[in-house]
Order: sequence, then structure tokens, then C-alpha cells
Amino acid sequence: MYVTLMGLWGLSYGQIIGVAMFLGLLIILLLMVKENRIENLCLACTGYMFNLIFNNVFLLIGSAMLGISVDRMEKDYYLATSIIYCFILLVTILGIRRFLYQRLNLLYYIEGIPYTIRNGLFINLLMYIIIFLFNIFWGQKVGYSASALRFNCILFFICMLISNQLIVACAKYVKSEEIKSAEKDKQHLMENYIVCLENMVEETKTFRHDYKNTLSTMAGFIHENQLKELKDFFYMQLQRPAYTKLDEIQAWEYLKNIQSMELKGLMFEKLLFAINKGIHVKVEIAEHFDVQYDGLKDLISILGIFIDNAIEAAEKQQGLIRIILAQSSEHIMFQIMNSYDKKPDISKIFEKGYSTKGAGRGLGLYEARILLQKYTDIVHECNCKDGWFTQQLQITKITSQT
Repeated sequence: MYVTLMGLWGLSYGQIIGVAMFLGLLIILLLMVKENRIENLCLACTGYMFNLIFNNVFLLIGSAMLGISVDRMEKDYYLATSIIYCFILLVTILGIRRFLYQRLNLLYYIEGIPYTIRNGLFINLLMYIIIFLFNIFWGQKVGYSASALRFNCILFFICMLISNQLIVACAKYVKSEEIKSAEKDKQHLMENYIVCLENMVEETKTFRHDYKNTLSTMAGFIHENQLKELKDFFYMQLQRPAYTKLDEIQAWEYLKNIQSMELKGLMFEKLLFAINKGIHVKVEIAEHFDVQYDGLKDLISILGIFIDNAIEAAEKQQGLIRIILAQSSEHIMFQIMNSYDKKPDISKIFEKGYSTKGAGRGLGLYEARILLQKYTDIVHECNCKDGWFTQQLQITKITSQT
């Protein structure tokens, strides 16, 4: 009904009504279709141009077969020509539809085109049709013959198909180049990763060799019972700073209640390091504090990480550190507390690479989290409250490693 009314209106105003009619058809289609709107609009534009081409080809073939001019077919045999044309067009469209959707699998082809390219195709098709309709209108105004207009119609349709194919081809080429570039970047990163991995393996081998040599040297001091020389050699290898005797006495006094020599050695070195940094340290240790735990090695590593982080945080503002080691009949508790100048984000501190101390840091607490995940009998709590950042571990005395 819409097309018929617009066609009757066009008898008075000319072919320029075709522009308004086509745009109106697109708006109606846009309102009726809920899915794949851009795709349907593209096919509508293509179908419109195809209909114009098919109409002209039909008239030319009919005129040649019947020996009647095109103008006479449109005027004297309008009804019969229209009925025959609609029937042939219907059969042709059904055949094309079957070919596109069953043989060519058009939907699969469309899904492979990015959405932005589909928009570009629609704009290209729309501009071609609008220019084509204006060309017909002004061609009639200046007196173009019907054959010239038909030639323009065929020429525009061919150009439209070629330009659309070029758009799709260029888009596919750009996409393939992006994929190739991404693959090259990925390969480059993989090569760099392999080189770094090989370097790490070499460094590990070198460290292992040096470590064995150092232990062998220490074994010589032990064999000759040269304990003083062993002590000097040990601290030289450790590159330990020069501490005063008073610092050592003070640190050892703090730790007199610790029974475990492994834990006492760790705490002794950490306390000396903190005192040397000018950090005020307060230590509270329960009497006869003894740790009998299957995962003592990992526990010492975790505590070392917590204390190192506390020292680094308190060092910036000559702050405070509190270390509390308590025990009951059922549990052992470690509490490491430090003051800070910048409040850490509790939700991120155990993420790999996160640190308040700048780039290239943030691995210690991440490693501590990995170690803690090995044990279900260690309860870990972390909080910031009243100017103190606190790390707390609580272990059940009768435990087993999972």
C-alpha cells in the first residue's frame, strides 16, 4: 500500500519521489525487524537495486522477443506486463534466496564480517542508491533517453557490488595483518621469555656451584675446629653490617625465651637489622616459647617476609615495630606489627607485583601467600587499625602438613 501510494504520488512529482519512498521503506523495515537490523537493511538496499536492474532487463528482453518497444509495453500492456513481471520476479527471488541461504550459507558469511564493517556496507549501499535515484531524476530533467538511464542503472549496480566487495576485502586484509602482527608480537615475547628462562637457569647453576663451594669451605673450618674463623667467614659471606656488641646483647636478650634455635637465629638477625636502621623495636615473647611444627622451614620463611616488610615500612619514618610471640596449651601465635606512613590496600597486598614502595617490588607477600596455602592449620589474619599494620599467624600445636 505504501509503495502504491508513493508511486501514484510520483506520477505528479516525478522520479524524485523514489528517494523519499526508498527511505520510508528503510524506516518501516527498521521498525519491523528486531534482530539483525543492519544486515536486513543492507540486503534491502541490494534487493532494491536488483529489482531495478531486473525490471530493465525484463523490459529489454520482452521488447526484443515480442517486437514491441519498451514504452509501448509500459503504456498499452501495463497490467499484463506487471503481472508477468511480478511472477517471474517471485520465481527468481525464491531461487536466489535458496541459493544464498542453502548453498552459499549467507548467514555464516555475514557473521564473519565485523559489526563496524556491516555499518560501512550499509552506508555505502544507501549512498549509491540515493545518488542513483537523483541521477535518474536529473537525467529525465535534462532529457536522457530511456536506454541511457537503463545503462546507468546497470552501471551503478555493478559499481555498487564491486565497491562492497572491495570494502569487505580490505577489511579482511587489515584483520589478517593485525592477526599476523599479533602473532609476531607473541612469538617475540615467547623468544624473550625463553632467553630470560635460560639466563635464570644459568644463574641458578652458578649460584648452586658457589653455594656448594661455600659450604665446602665452611666444612674445612669445622673439621679443624676453627670456630672463630668459621664465624668470621660466615658473616663475611652473609655481608652482615657491623653491629655493636651492645646491639647484639640487646637483641639476644629479647630472644632468651625462644627454645627453637632456627627461629631464634632468624629473629636475632632481623632484630639487629632493624636496630641498625634506627627503628624502635618492642618484643614480647612468652616464657619457654617452643615451636614443634612439621612445616617449620616454611614458617620461618613466612615470618622472615613479614618482618622484612615491617622493617621497610617503618624505616621510612623511623617508626616502630612490635613482635609478639605467645602460646597457650592449644595454640602458638605470632604477631608482627609496624607503623606506616602510607596505608596499604589490604585487598591487594598479597597480589603479585603490588607494593607501596614503588615498581619492581611486591613479590615477598605473594610468596608468603603461596606458602600459607600449603597449610590448612595456619590461621592468618591481616589488618590496619589505629596506625598499626598487623600480620598474625595462629597455629594449632598438634598439627599435620596437608
